[in-house]
Amino acid sequence: MTAKYYLDTNIFLNVVYNEQSFVESSLQLLRHVQEGRLVGLTSSVTEIEIALDLAKTGNRDKVDQTLGLIERMANLTICPLNSWTAKMAAKLVLDSGMMIHDAYHSATAIEHKADVFVTRDKQLNKKLKTQVKVSEPDALM
Repeated sequence: MTAKYYLDTNIFLNVVYNEQSFVESSLQLLRHVQEGRLVGLTSSVTEIEIALDLAKTGNRDKVDQTLGLIERMANLTICPLNSWTAKMAAKLVLDSGMMIHDAYHSATAIEHKADVFVTRDKQLNKKLKTQVKVSEPDALM
């Protein structure tokens, strides 16, 4: 069985904004998912965060195209929020002090039994590593 990799929003944003220090490893990771070498998971919260970030940075006109590309990506499941996810997210906020959007990502990864949570968020990494294995894309490629 292929391992499941939960992709945090920052992995997609590295590529969207062509962030020099991060784009290559994030793009390579997304290619591995697209080609079926990895199974990718993310949350519908990722779509919200990307849309809001694009709008905030003056790129609102790119929201539909960007989200469409992500939605059509092969071997990537965009997991919707549900009651279990909401309850687990609340528990993570209360128990670990996570920010709510990080808790939604974390709860989604836990619910869908991700083998690895891929993020560049160092604070989230510290809070999450007791729940699921955490890695940066560079360490996987």
